[in-house]
Amino acid sequence: MPPESPTPHDALRRYLLPVLAVLLVLVVWMKPLDQLAQAHLQDGLKRALATYAVARTINGVISVVQETGVSVQPGGVGMTFAPGQFLDPINDLVEQVSTVLLTVCVSFGIQLLLLHIGGSALVSAVLTAGLAAAVLQAWRRRPLPRWGTRLLAALLLVRFAVPLAAVGSELTYRYAMADEYGAAQGQLETVTRSVAPGPSEAKAGTAETPGVWEFLKSIPKWGDAKAEDTKERSRIEQLKAKLDGAVEHILRLVAVFVVQTVVLPLLIVALLGKGLGIALLGPRGARP
Repeated sequence: MPPESPTPHDALRRYLLPVLAVLLVLVVWMKPLDQLAQAHLQDGLKRALATYAVARTINGVISVVQETGVSVQPGGVGMTFAPGQFLDPINDLVEQVSTVLLTVCVSFGIQLLLLHIGGSALVSAVLTAGLAAAVLQAWRRRPLPRWGTRLLAALLLVRFAVPLAAVGSELTYRYAMADEYGAAQGQLETVTRSVAPGPSEAKAGTAETPGVWEFLKSIPKWGDAKAEDTKERSRIEQLKAKLDGAVEHILRLVAVFVVQTVVLPLLIVALLGKGLGIALLGPRGARP
């Protein structure tokens, strides 16, 4: 019997697969995607650290106010009260948010580490060998063993999952979440400066509203406990209103970071794994 003529599908595999393999090998070793992903991850880490620093500053301000006691002498009898304890719920919330932000920073660091591991020479060499074997088998019109196909899919996932997830997450952030982040971060920094002005602002006197430091320095010894207690409660409530706004902005920023570092990367990796399974194993092989 005459040998079977190659089908269009076989011809496509024989000539298209080598081209794709060469392109993948170039990307693997020249690392343009890795460099882009590393820059994006470092930018995200800087943003997360900036927000974390602001949250810790607010936490420190509240702690100072809470630990400050006010001494009064009604009728010659000394007593001390701490009006800052009204801020305890906000302080607890800020501490929890700070923990989440620290986790976000660690997540960026882990992605940078995984990016370095996935781009190592060992992984790149094994993947290159796997692609070469796949091309050779295609030219021989023989399929790769099922274990070899699964191994190749796993190597592609290890090599490209983190870079694609980082680049995809950053692009989504820039086109869909950058304005939200900029507005919330700007408002948060404004609130923070109003309650804890920096040295340059305090020296120049540019703060329009008195901060917590002015509040602490203005506490005297009072003789009329009732009137001054009402006055201090009013000041604390004003400070609480500012901090409530700061907490709202921090929560918005946390939502942005969680979507960027958790939701989007997991979604991109899942889609990449599904696509590789369908491309290399077929629809049935892609199913668990």
